[in-house]
Amino acid sequence: MIEKITYSQLPHWARPNHPIMRSILGPIERSSRLRGLLRIFIGLALIALVVGLGYVTAKQDSGNDEPALRDILYGPLVGAQTVALVLALAMTSNVIAVERQKQTWDSLKLTTVGASLSLRARWIAVFFRLKWLLLVILIGRLVYIGLLMRDIVDFQGRALDLYISGITPEISLNVAILLMTALMTAFVMLPFIAVGLAAAVGILLAVYTRARSVVILGLLTLVGMRILLSIFALSLDDKLFEGALDMGRYEAWGRLLFSALEGDMALKLLHLETLGQVWADVDYTVYVGGVLLGIVLIEAALANGMVLFAAWRATKPTRN
Repeated sequence: MIEKITYSQLPHWARPNHPIMRSILGPIERSSRLRGLLRIFIGLALIALVVGLGYVTAKQDSGNDEPALRDILYGPLVGAQTVALVLALAMTSNVIAVERQKQTWDSLKLTTVGASLSLRARWIAVFFRLKWLLLVILIGRLVYIGLLMRDIVDFQGRALDLYISGITPEISLNVAILLMTALMTAFVMLPFIAVGLAAAVGILLAVYTRARSVVILGLLTLVGMRILLSIFALSLDDKLFEGALDMGRYEAWGRLLFSALEGDMALKLLHLETLGQVWADVDYTVYVGGVLLGIVLIEAALANGMVLFAAWRATKPTRN
């Protein structure tokens, strides 16, 4: 029922029962109840293992204190997000090679519509193939939002009032609530948009490379860059605001946004105490939620534009 409601919001060509999507995703298999239960058990076991590792890591950092739930989930969520991005790149970097192997690319690229529909369908197919991983990421992020809501109702519901007092610029409680809503919206959208952007980069790689060896080399390069970028962004998290008062406003903003978008500092911002410290240390960072939401929407438009550009580029006569 939920799937039907979700699929009804998609364009007709992007639904899994459309012929193009069926040819990409393969026939819908009716698995037995035993096989379905086995998959659920394996999935839950993997989640328990990863969360257990997160607990061990958080316990080492917290010393004798019991680690907070948000600290336990931080590592697993960052790892899951990185895995999703790498898989999205890998799934789309050979889309042209697959169509050539099926001997359908020459007919598809005769028109921009045919090439665009094929590439966009393979782009959307990434979300279907990663739906369970994305669901786990979404549930983890909703837990963070629940913890943030718990923080907000502290001090008899006056916690947000206390944290916005004395910051620059001064804002009303209503504006603060709107900005918190924008932050939470960006926080939920971010993994989906990041996966879409990574998949779009993979499609561009497929369009601009032909030889299989070049595709593999390009994919490994992109994956390596993606992992290094995440590691670098994560390395900024702990020292992001050390000496922030001595840091220029633009530098602080740049480090904050880069770490939030690439290293998932956004997870740490979903802690009212940390967020209040950021607001107090760096002027105008109370607007970070609105800025992050704007960037996420721009990334969504960029990903869609990259797929359309790849379709246009693939139909050029210079490509054989």
